[in-house]
Amino acid sequence: MIGQWRDAVRAVHGVESKYKRLVKAIAGDIESAALPAGARLPPQRDVAAELAISVQTVTNAYKELERQGLIRCEVGRGSFVAARVTETMSNYMLDTAERSVVDFSIARIIHTPEHDAMWRKICATLSTLDDQPWIRAFRPIAGFEHHRQAGVAWLASLGMPASADTLLVTNGAAHGIFLALASLVGPGDTVLCESLTDHGVIGSANVLGFTLKGLEIDEYGIHPEHFEEMCDSERISALVCTPTLNNPTVAMMPDSRRRAIARIAERYGVYVIEDDVYGPLPAKPATPIASLIPELSFYCTSMTKSVLTGLRIGYLTTPRRLALRAESVLRVSSWMATSPMAEVATRWIADGTAARLVQIQRERLGRRQALLQQTLGAYVLGAHPQALSAWLRVPEHWQADRLVRELRNRDIAVTSAEPFLVRGADRPSAVRVCVGAEVSDETYKAALETMREVFEQYPQVHDFT
Repeated sequence: MIGQWRDAVRAVHGVESKYKRLVKAIAGDIESAALPAGARLPPQRDVAAELAISVQTVTNAYKELERQGLIRCEVGRGSFVAARVTETMSNYMLDTAERSVVDFSIARIIHTPEHDAMWRKICATLSTLDDQPWIRAFRPIAGFEHHRQAGVAWLASLGMPASADTLLVTNGAAHGIFLALASLVGPGDTVLCESLTDHGVIGSANVLGFTLKGLEIDEYGIHPEHFEEMCDSERISALVCTPTLNNPTVAMMPDSRRRAIARIAERYGVYVIEDDVYGPLPAKPATPIASLIPELSFYCTSMTKSVLTGLRIGYLTTPRRLALRAESVLRVSSWMATSPMAEVATRWIADGTAARLVQIQRERLGRRQALLQQTLGAYVLGAHPQALSAWLRVPEHWQADRLVRELRNRDIAVTSAEPFLVRGADRPSAVRVCVGAEVSDETYKAALETMREVFEQYPQVHDFT
């Protein structure tokens, strides 16, 4: 393999640099799987000696590969081929439906017959309208005016003041968080987040090339003291956080801590990107951090985790000075949000259907969370009556990966901490269990009882799976 890299470097001619040819050669081996995910790259000095080039040239190549998200460089350990985000996630979460499996690996709402009825009703209503501008729209806009006004109303119900001129309609919350990050940071910037964070933020760091660092957390979320310490010692561009029902820990940040985070961000001029996708679920809305420092904050929520899974419409508020930039990123990344879905969301906000479906969700989640507490309460590290998931401690006699495999052998899918773990953070011995699995309550209860049985057993001495 190094021989092929040597040939690539020797083929340099004209103004082309050796480091760029080396980057292409290594990237080619990664793309072709000649260097599989997790493979360790040769030490930089060895590569330099073999290729008869400077160590600095190899260092520059490795840095560029890391910026592109193709490798990860770990101090004291070496450089390794990074798993692609989609490949990594497929190892921990089912990306295709398997009828025989009780799927606790995906955070989703509990679907009910009323969801189906409301969807059929809105489709029937829209089919009778002669004037439907939302299906003809093809202009790069931040959202139809009435769609943006509906977003303002929805955010107001969550305690987040907003105005239509600084609100973008997005294709869900993941899209909104990416827009905020792309509007604000780039290669070389440092972004903070919880040490356990949504895997989409980790993927965004790989795509956009910024450095992501995790903050210490407890059952209430980020430690403000660690946030302040990082701001005081480094140049921090932004903080991305989920203060309401963090994924995966289900931490609910108290008001006092939210205000402390806001004060620190304001003191150091650090932007806050607040993911409030679960914000509609708690019966009593919490104070958004973004509402305390609106000119330093992006705030994002959506319908997918509270109203209807397929209703991938989100709302992103931006600081006024960055509104035009964020709108430009929206235009180049998706042109505009899917306006027929935005029309459905707008009508449901106006007629109360959205609020009604959220209330149904709270009731159903409450029942399933209560069953989980009754069955697995001794292992619960983080839970909430209106959360889509729970965070469970792995018994000391189990390793998390072995426990996940054993449950999978019994047709139960759960997720370990791995896909949520920010590089350099300690890996907790815990698993996430999502309660919105599309199964009957009877099947759900039986699966929880099977989980308790596995938790209480000791693993086999030899594990060949």
